[in-house]
Amino acid sequence: MASQQSGKMQKFLTVFLCFWVAFFEGFDLQAPGIAAKGIAATFSLDQVQMGYVFSLGVFGMLFGAFFGGRIADYLGQKKVLMLSIAIFGLFFSLSAIAPNTEILYLSRFFTGLGLGAAMPTMISVVGDEATEANRGKLNSLMYCGLPVGAIFVAGLGIFFPDVSWHTLFLIGGITPLVLIPFMAFILKDKRKEQTVTEGTGEVPGMSEILFSQKKYQQTLPLWVSFFFTLMVNYILISWLPNLLMEQGLEKKQAFTIMLVFQVGAVVGTLAFGYLLDRLKLWQMSVIIYTGLFISVFTLFTTTSIPVLVVAGVMGGIFSTGGQSILYGISPIFYSAAGKVTGVGSAISLGRLGAMTGPLLTGKILALGLGTTGILVASAPGILLSAVAVTALSRYKASKKD
Repeated sequence: MASQQSGKMQKFLTVFLCFWVAFFEGFDLQAPGIAAKGIAATFSLDQVQMGYVFSLGVFGMLFGAFFGGRIADYLGQKKVLMLSIAIFGLFFSLSAIAPNTEILYLSRFFTGLGLGAAMPTMISVVGDEATEANRGKLNSLMYCGLPVGAIFVAGLGIFFPDVSWHTLFLIGGITPLVLIPFMAFILKDKRKEQTVTEGTGEVPGMSEILFSQKKYQQTLPLWVSFFFTLMVNYILISWLPNLLMEQGLEKKQAFTIMLVFQVGAVVGTLAFGYLLDRLKLWQMSVIIYTGLFISVFTLFTTTSIPVLVVAGVMGGIFSTGGQSILYGISPIFYSAAGKVTGVGSAISLGRLGAMTGPLLTGKILALGLGTTGILVASAPGILLSAVAVTALSRYKASKKD
């Protein structure tokens, strides 16, 4: 009985710590947008240079997810997660006191690198605590930290409009460092225990992890779903306020829609985590990607405020909620010895989609194609994601206890 209680407490504390890691990713995701004017004024940056400030963080996440996952399979998840948070916190703080543009760019890249390495590692840590009966619930409790962090930053911007961007970045950088000693004490690295159980203490090569013994049947659909789901999600996160203002909305109305989008993201993450433990994956795919298409279509074709509020909530539910499901299922497709490498590769493809979406949107708008062009570009990605997740459904069903 005592051991069961200890196990439950270990599970709770692990998910709780990973919730806060996700919280600070959401903080970092939203903070540059809130601080954009202040950063531009401090360093005299034009729009192109501000684009680097935004994109370098995502670029760092791409490399961090890929290489951080690989390193975690060698050194252990606990060490890499602690190191990732240290890198993220230090360079996020350095951004606030950067003396010149070059140091700012460097800080944004390494901030993303730290966060990128943390994400696949913490997903695997939570996955090690989960069973098929509670996988969705534990993942959703962890991942809802991301939209909660974004809402927190948006709230700071609304209720404290005069807060300095330096202060905002110092809060986001120093606070996560407090997590590190708790991680050292609480987290358990189960990778070595699992690899011994599986009969090997060695980490397989990347091609073996991702493609051997028909593993490409899981790896490729997982990559496709991550790429296009995050592509659409980041189109909405990056461009939605500007597109709504171009459709005639006032700035306050546009940011209100963005705020309810993040509220919807919390609802979707928790709701889909609950449903993942109860529905087949192909059923989840139909619900998520049908809802995502409807919400994207509505957001870009109407100017009615009440309708846009509903569509904004739906957009958050189905885009971020759908993204959280991908994070939840990704660990089951790989064995313990290469789990973080597999998850990291999928997340890095997702980060590539996250970079592609905003850039593609900017090009479409520059060509004068407007929101219709964005819809035409988004629809195939939504369809491909739905097909890819459906293709994974049979494999997940075979993993049921």
